[in-house]
Amino acid sequence: MKIRSDQMKNAFILIAFGVVLIWALDNLNNLWSVLLVLLSIASPFMIGIAIAFVMNVPMRFFEKTILKKLTQKIKRPISYIITLLLFVFIIFITLFIVVPELYNSIQELVNRAPQAWNNFLIWIQTTTFTENEYIAKYINDINIDWKVIEQKGMNFLSASASDWLVSTFSVATSVLGAIISIVLGFVFSIYVLLQKEKLISQVKRISIALFPRSIHGKLVYLANLTNKSFSNFLSGQLLEAIIIGSMFFISMKIFNFPFVLVISILIGITSFIPIVGAFIGAIVGTLLIMVEDVRMGFWFLVMFLIIQQIEGNLIYPNVAGKTVGLPSIWVLVAVTLGGSLFGILGIILFVPLGNIIYTLIKEFVENRLKVKNVTKADYDKY
Repeated sequence: MKIRSDQMKNAFILIAFGVVLIWALDNLNNLWSVLLVLLSIASPFMIGIAIAFVMNVPMRFFEKTILKKLTQKIKRPISYIITLLLFVFIIFITLFIVVPELYNSIQELVNRAPQAWNNFLIWIQTTTFTENEYIAKYINDINIDWKVIEQKGMNFLSASASDWLVSTFSVATSVLGAIISIVLGFVFSIYVLLQKEKLISQVKRISIALFPRSIHGKLVYLANLTNKSFSNFLSGQLLEAIIIGSMFFISMKIFNFPFVLVISILIGITSFIPIVGAFIGAIVGTLLIMVEDVRMGFWFLVMFLIIQQIEGNLIYPNVAGKTVGLPSIWVLVAVTLGGSLFGILGIILFVPLGNIIYTLIKEFVENRLKVKNVTKADYDKY
């Protein structure tokens, strides 16, 4: 019986794959070390691609709107300069206005914590529980020794000081390496953004040369889907951040809350983190306002819940929610999984990644149903 050449080829590929898999499992630690070294070498390029991807969203907006009448050679560098100035402005505002003000306010909050707690107790006793003597007595019996808390904090810092001193050199080395990687990545991102069409064309030529046309088509589709998912996600989160930050700025101005600009910018920045971001900003904002007035801190929290309901139920689904493309339940799953694995960065990245996986699975299922001639009416019966 003759064995066809394609069967021999498939058998050889299967055997080779098995041998490679067994070798990889036996040398897993060495492979992991090599992978970490390769990632370290490639980190400037990965950072550059990430910077280029983020900056490409506003650059594309400027090229298609205010600069659309200019030629490509002129509007590309102009859009890049505008985008760069925009990012520098945001970083400047964050580092030199929001962060120092936040640091000073937290220090002030720590200093005023005992008096603020006493004011809080007095406010609760005089406005809420004056008629219930048992609750009032329970509140009066609450005693917090702020000196003990301060002493425990100092003990914790002094106990950790030796560890910090030991790791100072390694931390400084890692920080220096990170700065170098970021600088190289930034330079690389300039070339990517200014010559992105040429780079895309080169990558496509390499893909066509290396892979069959069917695989090349799938790779191009996956690349387009990834670009669309991340671009839409960034655009949607940016739009949401501007809207919710503006809503808080206007509302806080109307009701004369303190720290209007700082809290509005802080909530706008933290809104980039899906689901939980705005709540982080609101908690910090409440603590800052409580430095000035406990009651205003309470009313700010009430105002936040009202604005969050309006923004979450009316504005976000119609303006920014459509750009994500992922159902709410899967957004929650992506946020939970990404946060548990990689923290805040995982929360941000796993939403567009989840949208990519969701889209691919959905298309695969629909294609399989078409192959089996199964319609919606058929599977609705079960």
